[in-house]
Amino acid sequence: MDKHNNILELFLNDEVQKLLDNFAGLLDLRVTFYSRFGMPIRRGKAMPNTDFCNFIQNDLDLLESCQHIDQLMRDKVTESCTPIAYTCHAGLREIIAPVIIGGRLAGFLMAGQFRTTDTVPSCALAVCRNHAEREKMQQSFAALPKLSNERQEAIIGALQMLIDYIAARELAVFRPDPLKSMIDKYIDEHYKEDVYLKDVAAALNKSISSVAQFLRNKYHTCFKDLLIERKLCAAEEYWKLHPQASIRECAEAAGFKDQFYFSRIFRKKRDLSPRQFRAKWSNL
Repeated sequence: MDKHNNILELFLNDEVQKLLDNFAGLLDLRVTFYSRFGMPIRRGKAMPNTDFCNFIQNDLDLLESCQHIDQLMRDKVTESCTPIAYTCHAGLREIIAPVIIGGRLAGFLMAGQFRTTDTVPSCALAVCRNHAEREKMQQSFAALPKLSNERQEAIIGALQMLIDYIAARELAVFRPDPLKSMIDKYIDEHYKEDVYLKDVAAALNKSISSVAQFLRNKYHTCFKDLLIERKLCAAEEYWKLHPQASIRECAEAAGFKDQFYFSRIFRKKRDLSPRQFRAKWSNL
């Protein structure tokens, strides 16, 4: 990971949201701007996940497989610097394009999810455990938009034009944010302690309300969420170094006082349990 990239923050003009809304409405597809780390930042028309994907990820518990293929595709377009259409593990098609601002990877634009055939792919049917699940899968698959190869190519071209427009108009720019950097530094130094918004505000000689408003308005987050995210990242790093460590040991290393709360918040934020994450790294 580019250390210099971590110091700079990506700022998106509000016009980017309008562009994504219009693009999503025109295509009737979910169009999402992801950060360079794979976190969703903006989504056109706030379109939800499709019923098919919800079924695959939640009912069949295959969210980790979805995340894995998405990461592979982000790595691929980062290396090639060109947009591509690809087939996910469940047979759906997605389009992903790298967003390059000033020669630096700013994130990714993704458009999906859609189908190219009328028949549910065999790779998807194979994971169904009974007739009822196959019926549900077929119904949700039929409800997906169907796109021809020609339309996919047109969307890829349109996405690239959208990215070029965002870059040319400087609607997405990198620049340092001193206050955010100071907040992050404070969290890095104190995340294992019992710290609250009032503590960071006092350390930065700011009012509690001004820090809260800054995080809410500019980053759509709060101090508690930043603190939890830092603790979870610490937990992940600890398990990567100590894959045999217990949940209690990992929770304590990351600054969580209650291992059961740690398990609940980990599953909520990461969409998989601590045991699943640990097993993943234990098997590498």
